[in-house]
Amino acid sequence: MDKGYESAEICKDCGGACCKANGCSLAPEDMLRELEIWQTEGEKDRGPDGKNDTRQCAQTDLRQLEEWLQQSDCAIDSFTGDAGLCYYIRMRHKCFTFIGVDAMGECIALTDQGCSLPYARRPQGGRYLEGRQDRHCQQHYTREQMEADWMPYQRQLREIWDRWHDRLDQEGVFDRCEETYMRCQMERKRHLPAQ
Repeated sequence: MDKGYESAEICKDCGGACCKANGCSLAPEDMLRELEIWQTEGEKDRGPDGKNDTRQCAQTDLRQLEEWLQQSDCAIDSFTGDAGLCYYIRMRHKCFTFIGVDAMGECIALTDQGCSLPYARRPQGGRYLEGRQDRHCQQHYTREQMEADWMPYQRQLREIWDRWHDRLDQEGVFDRCEETYMRCQMERKRHLPAQ
């Protein structure tokens, strides 16, 4: 793993302003690492012969990716890049689901003590965020890099997005997520000390 930038003290001083705006972006190697951890932790669910009840094919990979997304702290999101719409995975926002229609929101990994993830498990977008004293932090994991990195995964991510987006929208899930998030933000503001 490429180390990136460790800005713990700077981030602690500002209270994680970047993390309060969005969850950081994963690179595909972050996704693959987390999928492997998730699969290893799931070994207890394997059958008596020690084998998982899945078929080794592209559909299995898609199904495993979809199941991991639903159970993880991550979400599929998109942006428009040079080649058009680019799907990628980022940290989920608090109170939201694994389909990221929320433009901004606080990262699910942000706590009062900073990021809940150990540095080695932070997404590339978090490791490559250079904290600066003047609070003009710089993201070194660029959209161009993300677009190139996520290109091989576009079919799978788009298929999961297409399968879930309209369904969750019609069921009102996104609206309920937004309402819950706003209530949480209002509650937090009520408990802030007067200035």
